[in-house]
Amino acid sequence: MDLRIGGSSELPLDLEAVTKDLRSPDPAAYPELAGYSREQLYHDCCGGGALYLAARMVRTMTLRPSDIVLDLGCGKGETSIFLARHYGVQVIAVDLWTPATFLHDKLVARGYRERIVPLNLDVTGRLPFAEEYFDAAFCMNSFSFYGGSIDFLRHLLPHLKRGGQLCIGSEVLSDEFKAEQLRNPPPVYSFRLPPPNEAVDVFEDDFKKQHTPRWWEELFERSGLLEVEQCHELEDAGVLYEDLVRYEHEFGVDPFDVQISLQQIEWGKTSRPRKSLFTLAARKL
Repeated sequence: MDLRIGGSSELPLDLEAVTKDLRSPDPAAYPELAGYSREQLYHDCCGGGALYLAARMVRTMTLRPSDIVLDLGCGKGETSIFLARHYGVQVIAVDLWTPATFLHDKLVARGYRERIVPLNLDVTGRLPFAEEYFDAAFCMNSFSFYGGSIDFLRHLLPHLKRGGQLCIGSEVLSDEFKAEQLRNPPPVYSFRLPPPNEAVDVFEDDFKKQHTPRWWEELFERSGLLEVEQCHELEDAGVLYEDLVRYEHEFGVDPFDVQISLQQIEWGKTSRPRKSLFTLAARKL
């Protein structure tokens, strides 16, 4: 198997040898996930961190069983189920790409039909919620695609109660791209997906919209709408990325992502920006 992406250096071809040396997180550091199987931690979770990132996000929040929580960009619903299961909250699960019927069928099968309401809508358009309806908003691995502006915060926050929390967690960069890198992106971040998604330009549609934790903190502070309570890069982000790659290889989930992720991990050992993960928790003023 050729692991060269866009002309980057070739990695060893023996995937078994490469992936067996990848690290895994310490289970003791994630007591919220005790009892989860390896597949349950990653199944139907999109982006880096999976339920490990969800657990880190929720630690920054104060949730009560009576709360109504907006799960923004919920994907295939695993974060919504995580919130309802562990914290007893009512969840409004919103996603653009996942059909509400798919989410409904999953929630019925998993026993969460009464706790989670699935909606299929574009969060950049009109939001069908009352003002100050939500006690908290939770957004994992999607905010960078649409939320990187003060205008979007002004669009979203009227639906969050005063004093309510907005928590985001996602893939992030260790450094901002330099001007030359924006003109000529590093090959490990600039590529096309395999068919049938070959039209997707990953740099323009994804990595170019990612920033450092400090960039996000400053955006939230400049809005004048939020008080940032904490914002930091996860100290075990590299381990979580490695564990995801090993999972994908072992379960045959996404061979292309295994290849490019190995390239990104190797590249990030000596170059910047490297991929990382972060959490940010802010409270509405």
